[in-house]
Amino acid sequence: MEKSLPLYKNLYTESKYTGESLTTYTPGEPWGETHKQLSALKSIHIENVHILANLEPFRYGSPDFIQKTVKAMHSVHGANALHLYPQASYWDWPYSADKTKTGERLLEMDRDWIWYKAWARYAWDSKRDRNEEVKFWDNDLAAKFGTTQEAANNIQKAYDETGEIAPKTLRRFGITEGNRQTLLLGMFESQLVNPSKWRVYPGFHESCEPPGELLLEYAKKEWNKEPHSGELPTQIIAEITEHGRLAVEAIDKAEASVTKDKEEFARLKNDMHAYKAFADFFSEKVKAALLVLRYSYSNDIADLDKAMPHLEKSIEHYELLVKLTKDTYYYANSMQTAQRRIPIGGDDGNNKTWAELLPHYERELANFKRNLEKLKASKDGKIETKEGKPWKPAEVTFIDEKPGTYLVKKGTKVYGTDISELTKIALELQNLKGFTFVENDQNEKGTHLKFRNTKAVKLVVGYFNSDQKRFLLPPSLETDAAGNAHGQAEVILASAINLKDLPRVNIHTYTFQPGENKLDLGKGKVLILGFIDADQTITPRDVGYIDAGEKAAVDWLFY
Repeated sequence: MEKSLPLYKNLYTESKYTGESLTTYTPGEPWGETHKQLSALKSIHIENVHILANLEPFRYGSPDFIQKTVKAMHSVHGANALHLYPQASYWDWPYSADKTKTGERLLEMDRDWIWYKAWARYAWDSKRDRNEEVKFWDNDLAAKFGTTQEAANNIQKAYDETGEIAPKTLRRFGITEGNRQTLLLGMFESQLVNPSKWRVYPGFHESCEPPGELLLEYAKKEWNKEPHSGELPTQIIAEITEHGRLAVEAIDKAEASVTKDKEEFARLKNDMHAYKAFADFFSEKVKAALLVLRYSYSNDIADLDKAMPHLEKSIEHYELLVKLTKDTYYYANSMQTAQRRIPIGGDDGNNKTWAELLPHYERELANFKRNLEKLKASKDGKIETKEGKPWKPAEVTFIDEKPGTYLVKKGTKVYGTDISELTKIALELQNLKGFTFVENDQNEKGTHLKFRNTKAVKLVVGYFNSDQKRFLLPPSLETDAAGNAHGQAEVILASAINLKDLPRVNIHTYTFQPGENKLDLGKGKVLILGFIDADQTITPRDVGYIDAGEKAAVDWLFY
């Protein structure tokens, strides 16, 4: 750009506003730095409001949030143009996710008219007077639904109140802003109390939220009686439940005045009630998570007893969410593939509705009750953690070049250096033969294998728990749409290997069907720990081999 602009001025740059979700009108670093550097070139810098993974599938049309966001694009990022994506159903466009009584599919462009109109209005002029804007949207909504100005104002209020729920929830509790997470299906307690196991997208929280504390940080400060700062988890759950309450109160008040487009108003009203049910459900899960995290410090079973009613209430709210959506939506997220992992995989189009997720949340509650009873029945208030069983190795025939091997056992130096000596190894891995690679070759050329197998196998790969450049990052569905082509996106064994002086290792597996296959990984150190039989049962778990000074995870309570 520096070389080109003096020669040709008609150049444009573009970057996603806050990734693939709408999270804030106070964007931060480090992603914000990209926008600032590009806009500083003094060409046309475009803000891309990308796939809205956290807003699917409910209607979103908060003029207030959108106006504040466009102002931030100018004042914080220095941008001067907008590229807008559909509000929902990107992968099913042009249709929305709504079910109708006749079976006719709604067009997303029609359903989400206020989304397009609001962004266009503020992209044209973001500095419009807020009081005048309220009047403008009141007139629009009154005309659309044939209501009084007062009723239209209540509809606008409902939009504005729910407009804060998904952004606040994701930015404070989410794992990623991308398609890997379908926020409005909820999250599991394990994802709240042990998010690192699910790989928090690097830079996400720093870039997509105002300064504040994440759940684990808040719990630690509470226990240590340290002062809190910024936006807090307890603050957010109080706010989203109030947003939900006010939205339902406002939309219900408006109903009697509606004389036009009554079917669409009924769908809008249902969405507002669904947002409230989601906020109530999620808030109860966070309250339970905070008590579970407190237990990790106190070792007082009374903290877990206090968590139980919150989990039970969360199920009640989720049952209402199921009731509100089972006849009104085909799906929650139009991305219905293995790329979706949170709260649960979307493999083969499964787990795309709230009705499908409810049994999973019920099982989570049942597991928690069972483990709590075991804790109470144990002599010392502890349960022996489950040990895995050694995985059954498998043989393959290498094509071209066969790498050297090593035994995956304590004392092995995987790179021939003292710092790479294996000191702790999960039982599952102890029958395996790893493949040797030269450290510099992995850093400069990547890691490559070519082989032939007569039956389905899984390749066991160990990723170092570090974001330093010399270590290969694990599969990222945010940046690689094929990042789960071999089932490799999940962490199968968390914290499964310790080395003498290298970061701990998480285990992923890559499945290969019979035939000629190859593995091509990017540059950076990664452990290739051998092949196993793909037909055996594998149970994911957190092994718990953490680094010095770290706190052991407590998500085993939910398995």
